[in-house]
Amino acid sequence: MTHLITVNHDGTATLAVDFSDEGVALQGNTHVKGGEAEALAYLPVFERDLRRNYAHLFPTPVTDPDEPTEEEMDE
Repeated sequence: MTHLITVNHDGTATLAVDFSDEGVALQGNTHVKGGEAEALAYLPVFERDLRRNYAHLFPTPVTDPDEPTEEEMDE
């Protein structure tokens, strides 16, 4: 995922994300009150929401049945 933050003159910032680098045709934009720092703080929430709301666009991870799971590795 790539992102671009544009600070606007009205005290908001535009946050744009693009998932094409992951092979997913999904882009999203939102406005955040504040500047770059506030937009960066909101970025993980926005990304998570887009991934959840458009989960059908993202490929499911392929697991190797011979590879141990994280729980097995912690034992």
